[in-house]
Amino acid sequence: MSIQVSDKDIDWQKWESLEIDNEISFRDEYLLIQDYHENFDELLNGLYAVVDGFSHYKNDSKFGGYIASGRRRIIDTLDLMSLQYSAGGDLNFIKELYPYLLHWAEEYAETSHLYNLSPDAGGRYVWHISLGTEDYWYIALRLICFGLLTGYADQMSRIMTIIDYTEATPEGQEKDGLIERLVAPFVTDRGIPPNDARRHLPYRKLIKVFDAAPEKRPAMMLQYLEDWYEASRREPYHDQHPQPDIRSGISYFGYWSWEAAAVTWLLDIDDTNYREHQFYPKDLVDFARSQAESVSAETTIEKIKIKGGEQSTKTGFWTTPAQPNQRQHFSKGEILPTLSEQDWGEVYWYYDGEE
Repeated sequence: MSIQVSDKDIDWQKWESLEIDNEISFRDEYLLIQDYHENFDELLNGLYAVVDGFSHYKNDSKFGGYIASGRRRIIDTLDLMSLQYSAGGDLNFIKELYPYLLHWAEEYAETSHLYNLSPDAGGRYVWHISLGTEDYWYIALRLICFGLLTGYADQMSRIMTIIDYTEATPEGQEKDGLIERLVAPFVTDRGIPPNDARRHLPYRKLIKVFDAAPEKRPAMMLQYLEDWYEASRREPYHDQHPQPDIRSGISYFGYWSWEAAAVTWLLDIDDTNYREHQFYPKDLVDFARSQAESVSAETTIEKIKIKGGEQSTKTGFWTTPAQPNQRQHFSKGEILPTLSEQDWGEVYWYYDGEE
């Protein structure tokens, strides 16, 4: 079910009151208290200004300003989420922000499309979120990871519609192996994902984790986190922490491998041996797991996941990302196929109801 929100419902005073007062609670060791306050105020005020001014851009059809502001609002929201996590903030704030982020992303995509249709575009279509640029991490990956980790996995199709943008080309833009694997259990008709990532390092190394045996995954995740910062040297978040000779005025939001957290949650990996790693957002993974435990029994049934080769735990229809657009009926105790003839790696089946 698509979750819809309205800008009129935002409680700006409540959001403002969530600013952290004490750096003792900070989760990120590089974050400075004065930088946190400056960035929190700037980001929240920026969101308010754009939300307040968007209707004027719409009415005046000023697509240039509208697109720039819309893109900035998405990034500012993601930065605010990152900042609040780094500062030890309540993760329910990130959860509350997320539906608005989705709403703003769709509003941005709508305007971007209108611009592409306008004479100003000269007949050239531009992706709303380009996976071949810094948008990959700035927007796409964080947008997906925060959604998965705050209980909005069922909204992933809305994100993929924006990323694909089939109005530009019917097949959408070139797919990314990591992103496709992250959304595969929640979005149908995606096909077999590629075995590479559009931004390569560090992300492509996580693809191997999906294909590995469960007992090998914890060690692979630890190695990924060990390599993460250095492998990220060409990414926009690298080397952004305050240096000894520059102690304030830095737009630093924290060093966190959100994708490592999302993969850990999605594959239900035992994170014991890397929970305390500097770049692993363990509290967000714990939050994601607590969200899954608190859902209704009906939703829990829908998310039953069994590895191929193991027994079905429930009679009914089952689906697997390895066979998009297909549902197969299995009885309780029946062995779920491994589909070894397909070049997919380990196959997981998801319960899809009795009818």
